Amino acid sequence: MRWVGLAFLVPLTIGACGGTPAASRRCEWPAESPRPLDLRRTTDRTHLRRDGESAETIAIHYSDVSPERREGPVPYAHARDACMASLFGVVARTHSVDVETVRAFSLHRNGWFDALVLLSFAAVYGCAATVLGEFIRRRFPGDEWPAAVVSTVIVSLAAAGFGLLCVDLWAIGAESVRLGTSHLSHRVARLWTRQHPIGIFGASVMLFWLAAAWRYRANAPLGLSRGLFLRRR
Repeated sequence: MRWVGLAFLVPLTIGACGGTPAASRRCEWPAESPRPLDLRRTTDRTHLRRDGESAETIAIHYSDVSPERREGPVPYAHARDACMASLFGVVARTHSVDVETVRAFSLHRNGWFDALVLLSFAAVYGCAATVLGEFIRRRFPGDEWPAAVVSTVIVSLAAAGFGLLCVDLWAIGAESVRLGTSHLSHRVARLWTRQHPIGIFGASVMLFWLAAAWRYRANAPLGLSRGLFLRRR
């Protein structure tokens, strides 16, 4: 359980440390000294990506309290996009880059953070799969392995479906902490959980099978293991 808690806290802690500053409710870019960026440098590319993320956050917060929000989703989106375009222009002039470059960098994902969030959830899911695998092993011990296989397949599909919902919430929570806002708006669609649901589902099923097989092999009597091996040969 301590490892599970650590797996949950690590991405949130890093996200909190590396997140964008809290945005105001006005469509204004914070004062920043002009400085050209050299996009061949990793630090400058990271700076531009974070500026793009901050511009999006400010635009979303601004449109959340704008009068256009009461008029419906289309006027709300127009207010958000207009503010975002204005802020992208300020960032472009501040750092001597093209507006389209700023917009493109705002779409870039933080790969290291995404990998950490994915691995942390995989650790928690793996622990849960191990517990369920142990339950199946105790329910169908020894020569009841056909029933154990069927049960493992059924439970793995159900667990993967539930895990797909949980990992989406996990990623949304981590991203909210990283960006310093509880309203991700259109950015939810860019999360890796929304981009690769089939792959995540398949990987969850495979992880469950591996955890269940490990529990069976770790607890199988030596004689039974040898018998199964000789029967296969």
